[in-house]
Amino acid sequence: MATELISLGVLFLCAIAGGVIAARFKQPAVFGLLLVGAVIGPNLLNLVQDAGMISMMADFGAILILFIIGLEFDISKLMKIGARSILIGLLKFAIVLFFGYETALLLGFGAKVALFTGVILSFSSTIVVVKVLEQKEMFSRKEVPLLIAVLIIEDIIAVIALTFFSAVKDPGTSVISTFEHIIFSLAILIFAYFITIKILKHGVSLILKNSSDESVLIFLSLGIGSLFSYFAFSLGLTPSAGAFLAGSLIASLQNAKEYGKAIQPYALIFSSLFFISMGTMVDFRAIELNLALIAALMFTVLISRFIAIGFLTMLLANFRNEQPFFSSIAMMSVGEFSLLVAKESEKFSLGIDLVTITASIIFISAVLMSIGINYSESISNSMSSRVPLKTKLKLERLSNYMRKFFDQTEIENFFTKKLRADSKMAFMLAVLAMFVFFTLRRMSALVGLNFHPFVLYAFYAASAMLMAYLLKITWNRIREIHRTLSVILTNVDSSRNIKKCTRILNSLLMALLLLFSAMLFPFAMFSFNFSGWMNAVPFALMLAAFYYIKRLVVLIDGHSGYHEGYIAGISTAKF
Repeated sequence: MATELISLGVLFLCAIAGGVIAARFKQPAVFGLLLVGAVIGPNLLNLVQDAGMISMMADFGAILILFIIGLEFDISKLMKIGARSILIGLLKFAIVLFFGYETALLLGFGAKVALFTGVILSFSSTIVVVKVLEQKEMFSRKEVPLLIAVLIIEDIIAVIALTFFSAVKDPGTSVISTFEHIIFSLAILIFAYFITIKILKHGVSLILKNSSDESVLIFLSLGIGSLFSYFAFSLGLTPSAGAFLAGSLIASLQNAKEYGKAIQPYALIFSSLFFISMGTMVDFRAIELNLALIAALMFTVLISRFIAIGFLTMLLANFRNEQPFFSSIAMMSVGEFSLLVAKESEKFSLGIDLVTITASIIFISAVLMSIGINYSESISNSMSSRVPLKTKLKLERLSNYMRKFFDQTEIENFFTKKLRADSKMAFMLAVLAMFVFFTLRRMSALVGLNFHPFVLYAFYAASAMLMAYLLKITWNRIREIHRTLSVILTNVDSSRNIKKCTRILNSLLMALLLLFSAMLFPFAMFSFNFSGWMNAVPFALMLAAFYYIKRLVVLIDGHSGYHEGYIAGISTAKF
């Protein structure tokens, strides 16, 4: 007991020291907490020796962090996030993942290490971005709302990634069983989520009528968070996923802001302990041995952020001049979710200290972001002068076109309402079809064991008909979405030609489909344990994607020389 109390006291005192150090150098608190944790840990001063307690505090802190992030995720607000932000968030994750994955492969690591590396680099730090922009009085810039929306999308992706890694027990042996387990577990968890919402909306008002004490809000919030975390853990998922859903559940209640204020001090304590605890796991010898790897990964972070954020915000949000560079630098810092992914990698015995490497990258990227954000304008001026005028004009025309298209999807009218309704229905039908498929798969095993083969064949026939029906109605809904998007596009294209707009939309969708397939292919490499030569597949998919991008540019540039017979010459067009 004495050792645990001493270790806990040291952690609390060092949390204060970490905060002071960070404030002194005008850096986010994460910076100081990780540094202090590394110094007092067993690999340097060895002031904290209780490894079990450190691990427990890190796990508990992770759950609290996810719970607090969930408090910002009211479902009704999430529904209002525009398609532009969702697409940028998804593409940013995919692009950085692919760059990190390929970098690790080039450095001689296997597919498992490469996938974890790519995922680790993919997440930006919400805490660092918000704190640094507030400190430098840049939070009111007009780029920030889009960046915050992208960070929200990233947080959702991070929870899904953590759920995937926590559910995978033995990659390469039974991928379908793994996905079946994830789907069923998530379905049960989400079902419990909606049931609890119904109960809480009536129960909370009753509780608050009988007690106005703030402690009731605290215990209610922490109790729900703990129950959902345990429920997720019992289903074989990461407890963080349950904590995230619990936070979102609290956010949907009428007095959500009061709950957030009540629990904020406790969340601050445990999130600070999380970063210090993760810092104590840093091994300075591992940093020395992996200096070349850390430098290569930092270079990858810089390049991939400028492509994934700078180029995408210019293309899809029409950011101009300094704005893409400001956005890229603002999103440079690698985030807290990366530490959680690195910690999850320990169960795979990868033979590399990803926690130490991740902590180092978080540290370096936060410093570079904090310093570099002041020089975004000078970087923009230096880079802009090197881009050929013809390329710049072509990119501006494409950017204007894409901005107008996404602006049209966000205008409230009959077509955009129909688009949102059809999109929700298509998503629900797709999830239902997946759930039914896995349910029928489980049932087929039971039927095969307990009934005559004729009954099994009849079951297969009925299952095939049911799946065909579900896929048909899902496909019909997707076709409706496609038609609506084509109509919306006619308000953007100067020709007002529905056939031409359909071709433009088809080229855009094919390019996106091929790009996502290429950049998320590392998950297939990991899940199916493919051999190394299969890494050529994503590059082949990207070549096909660039063909459709070239076709898209030619179609959009129709007003400057396009005519119907020009389609035959698309393959020779200059980008």
